[in-house]
Amino acid sequence: MRPIIKEIIDAIPTMSHDERTIIIEKLKSIDSYDKIIDIIENHIESTNKCPYCGSNHLHKHGKSAGLERYMCQSCKRTFNALTNTPLAGLRKKDLWLPYMQAMLDSKVLRKIKETININLKTAFYWRHKFSRLLYKDRPEVLNGIVEVDETYFRTSCKGNKILDKPPHKRGIHKAAKRGLSKDQVCVLVATDRGNHFLEFITGLGAVNGNWLDNYFINHISTDSILITDGLKSYVHFCNVNHITHKVVKNHRTNTENNSYHIQNVNSYHSRIKSWIISVFHGVATKYLNHYLWWKHILEDKAIKDSTTLFQTMIM
Repeated sequence: MRPIIKEIIDAIPTMSHDERTIIIEKLKSIDSYDKIIDIIENHIESTNKCPYCGSNHLHKHGKSAGLERYMCQSCKRTFNALTNTPLAGLRKKDLWLPYMQAMLDSKVLRKIKETININLKTAFYWRHKFSRLLYKDRPEVLNGIVEVDETYFRTSCKGNKILDKPPHKRGIHKAAKRGLSKDQVCVLVATDRGNHFLEFITGLGAVNGNWLDNYFINHISTDSILITDGLKSYVHFCNVNHITHKVVKNHRTNTENNSYHIQNVNSYHSRIKSWIISVFHGVATKYLNHYLWWKHILEDKAIKDSTTLFQTMIM
């Protein structure tokens, strides 16, 4: 504990109620700031690598904005642990952990503004800055029994000042046209029995073989058993890549083997849609990926608090 902080804590009993409230909030802020700095500095010490040339010949080069700076002896450039990351130059480090806790609590922007005392513009900016870092916490390859199915979200221009189509009424999340159309965004989701998930926004309209090749070819092991609803695109993908394919009809369990079903992936679809619609009343299509990554983190039982979340972000 810093000596000055101990002196302040010792003086708290002599303060008025308002003074104590202000001091306690300031102490929380300092504690949050110190935790953030420790995590960041521990990260650079563990990686020990220049973000520009990859060299590990570094030496300390002073401090700036509370962070240690380093100079690379190979390329002679200076940097800190956040250089070339979405967090580079982001201020108010003392509020990062409270903000991340708000994300774990699925708080909307106005609630975040009230809770941690930042303006709406900053709350929105931080949401998408931090969300970009959540993409890294995803499995590289799914193995074993892998369930695959697609779901659809209506295209949305939410937040845009200039609309490229007529606005729809608030609270209506169904597509304007019946069936699958270019009015709907396709999201492919795959999960294995280890509860690992992969989500990809593939495009507008019905899923096709090219999308499967582009997004799944390097992420599903060829010795896996792919469980789908039998769409022709899935059949073709499995045949071309020599992947064992099992089909379930009407989303029920395959009569050949009770373990062949797509109930887990369909349940995940339901949770994603319920969260996006009930909490945020829909999201802009251009930001949909960020919300998928955010929901992915919320499903991860290893992420227990804001500190764990931040450690995951900068790994």
